[in-house]
Amino acid sequence: MIPLFTLGKCKTKAGYTAKLLKSGKLNLTKVQQEFEVILQTPIVLVIRIEQVEIIVHQYAELFFKNCADVALMEKLAAKVYKVGLEKV
Repeated sequence: MIPLFTLGKCKTKAGYTAKLLKSGKLNLTKVQQEFEVILQTPIVLVIRIEQVEIIVHQYAELFFKNCADVALMEKLAAKVYKVGLEKV
């Protein structure tokens, strides 16, 4: 399987981020219909999946709050990208 995204520590080392390897955009409407939404703005959602809060940016970057389980974050990122990724 060809990797769709990378997962690594964010610049501040406060959490992990997932970024697409190629530029893309997320359809936040589709994401909010599929997952529990904690906060919603026109360009950012905060969602909760399996007790992990994820900040979802429209430009397809995901920020994971309070989670250190890399395998779980990879699984959750794949779910979000599968639901919301738009063809560019």
